[in-house]
Amino acid sequence: MTPLRKTIDKCNASSRQVNPLRLAWVDLLNRYNWDWFATLTFKDLPKTYTAHNRVNRWLNILERQEKRKIGYYKGMEFTKQGVPHFHLLMGNVEGIRRDKYWELWFTQNGRARILPYDPKLGPGYYLTKYVVKDEYSNKENWEIKGLEYLNQLHFNKI
Repeated sequence: MTPLRKTIDKCNASSRQVNPLRLAWVDLLNRYNWDWFATLTFKDLPKTYTAHNRVNRWLNILERQEKRKIGYYKGMEFTKQGVPHFHLLMGNVEGIRRDKYWELWFTQNGRARILPYDPKLGPGYYLTKYVVKDEYSNKENWEIKGLEYLNQLHFNKI
């Protein structure tokens, strides 16, 4: 059973309405081979622009040091205290040591949690809220980049 089919079945079983746009985004994200799921937080209170720049700088350092392009889907949200933090699906990072980039983020910015991607946990579904919810409709809260560097998965038709 494909991840999209599982998502649809889960939604049908709980009788919840699911935004068709969100399901389309889930389908898109589930077509790619993701390696990491990361959560990046800040020890200070950066402005939104600064927070985005710090994440982009971290991603650029990773690409330069590893001499490869990566693909990612990132979404920004705010804690109850108004501090931005990011969730990312990252691909083309297979074989790279997560602890190296965890330490880099920690030293420069704050806490990081970088886990191997597990498609059964559904982070693609979780991250799509940045695209379809009204409060996240601003493009500045999410970004998808570098899909051309990722392997596409092939699923059976539903």
